[in-house]
Amino acid sequence: MTHAVLPYEPLLTFIVPVYNVAPWLDECISSILRAGVSELELLLVDDGSTDGSGAMCDAWQVREPHIRVIHQPNAGQSVARNVALSEAKGKYFTFVDADDWLAPEILGRGLAYMQAHPEVGVLEFGYAEVRGLEEEVFPILGQEETNNAEKVLELFARMKGPIGMPWAKIFRTELAGDLRFPEGRIYEDTPFVFSALTRSGYYHYMAEVGYYYRIGRRGSSTEYWDEKLVYLFENLLDLQPDLRQTSPKLLPYLYQALLERLMVFTLWAERNRAACPRLLPLLLPYTKALRGKPLLPSSFAGKVRALLFIYTPSLFLRLKRIFPR
Repeated sequence: MTHAVLPYEPLLTFIVPVYNVAPWLDECISSILRAGVSELELLLVDDGSTDGSGAMCDAWQVREPHIRVIHQPNAGQSVARNVALSEAKGKYFTFVDADDWLAPEILGRGLAYMQAHPEVGVLEFGYAEVRGLEEEVFPILGQEETNNAEKVLELFARMKGPIGMPWAKIFRTELAGDLRFPEGRIYEDTPFVFSALTRSGYYHYMAEVGYYYRIGRRGSSTEYWDEKLVYLFENLLDLQPDLRQTSPKLLPYLYQALLERLMVFTLWAERNRAACPRLLPLLLPYTKALRGKPLLPSSFAGKVRALLFIYTPSLFLRLKRIFPR
C-alpha cells in the first residue's frame, strides 16, 4: 500500500473495491474525478485481481495525487470496503462499484447540501440501471425529501425508501465511519445501510440521477439469485444484539425489514422453483425468527398477511397460488 500525502484534508473519500473489472475500471475512475469534488481522496482496493486491474490502479495512482491504492489477497468485497473505511481520511465517504460510474458534478452538489445542512447524516441521490450488452439506461428516481432517522428507517423497512445498496449515498464520517460490513458473506449491503440510517439524524434524497449501475453482468452478484441469498437474512439477524443493547426501540424496524424482504424473495423462489429448487426450503425457516417479534404498525389486512406468512408460510404460498394478487 502506498500512502499519498495530500496537500489538503480530504473532504470526501471515495471507496472502490476492485476485482477483475478491467473493461470498466477506467470509466469508473474518470467519472469519480469529474464528480465535482476537488478535495477528494480515492481509495482503490485491489482485491487480488488476476486480469490486470491491479496494474491499472497503480497506473492511475502515478498520474493522480488524489488516489491511493491498496493491494490485498482476494478476500471479498466486504473486507475490501472495511480496509478502506479504516484508511479513509475524509469528513464524508461514499462507495462506488468499479464497474459503475457517476454523473458529472453530482457529488459536489450533494456535499454542498450536506455542508449547508449539518443535521443530515446520509444523503442519497437517484440512480439508473444499465442493462444488457447495449447498456440501455433506465432511470429510477423518487421525490426530493428529507426525513428524520425513524421515518426513513420505516420507509427502508417497508422497501419504500432508500435502496439497500451503499452506493449513490454520501455518509457523514463522524456518524457512520466506525461501521463495518459483515465479512465472509455476501448480501452485506442491506445491514450496513440499515445501521447507517439508525445514526443518520436526518436523511435527504436528491431527485437527480447521479449513479449508473450495471446489472446482470457476467460474474456480478446481480447476475442471479441462488442459495447464498440466505446470507441477507443472517446478516440482518446479526444486528439484533447491538440493537437490543443500544436502541431496543428500533428492533421493530429491523424485523419489519427482514419480513418484507423475506416475503419478496420467498415469493420469487416459489415462482422460480424449477430454476432454483433449493432456495425456497432454505428461506422458509427464517419465518421462525420472526415469530413473537414486534413489527411496525400496519393495517388489519397487513397484519393478517404478515401473521399468515410468519406462522403458516406453506398456507400463505398456497393461497398466493390461488389468489396471486
